[in-house]
Amino acid sequence: MGARTQDDVETLRQAVRRNLAATLRYLGHHGYQYGLAGHATVRDPGEDERYWVNPAGVPFAAVRPADLVLVDAAGEIVAGDHGVSGFQSQLEVHRARPDLVAGLHVHSEHTFAWSSAGGLLDPLTTDSAWLQPVQALRDSFDQPITDAIGQTARVVIQRSHGAVAFGATVAEAAFYLVSVERAARTQLLLEAAGRAQRIDPALLEKWRLTPEAAHRQFQGVLDHWVAVEEGTA
Repeated sequence: MGARTQDDVETLRQAVRRNLAATLRYLGHHGYQYGLAGHATVRDPGEDERYWVNPAGVPFAAVRPADLVLVDAAGEIVAGDHGVSGFQSQLEVHRARPDLVAGLHVHSEHTFAWSSAGGLLDPLTTDSAWLQPVQALRDSFDQPITDAIGQTARVVIQRSHGAVAFGATVAEAAFYLVSVERAARTQLLLEAAGRAQRIDPALLEKWRLTPEAAHRQFQGVLDHWVAVEEGTA
């Protein structure tokens, strides 16, 4: 297979920016953002160690591809009309784990509540079963996030500060982010009711989800949502 041409790279770049902006709008529309907090990163397909990030001060629900900002490995702005903030730890993960192209962090209600308890999510439902092989705990901000995530995890639950989800695509990272919020809400409800019961370990082996499947799960939903948004569905 031949090397990518500049046209190939530009086509990929436009797709990455379109997907990131659409994912941010989806998350904003569905209540995942609190105030203006939260940040997103995705590696540019053409330039080494350059990343597209969400613009500071712009609500997720309003972000369009033209609003995204390109930064270099040091987090300095290369292109874009807005400021940026809060994403530096995600760049550390991208550099340590080249397989993780995209990262998302939001201040969603139940994930933040659960993170205050300081632990991993238990396998209580299918949603939380999917997360078992990919979640890791960052119990203190004194611990480097790269140490917490290691070489296999894709979700980092941070003590009292929600979670950061990563993936080989924006859609994969978004699927994990949504799954964490759903699983956290379910666990909080079940524990409050005194009815939390772990899944049979035999089922955990069946309820596995590959990164590729996680990508497809969210990308299909996102594509339909964008079509509705644009009035073409």
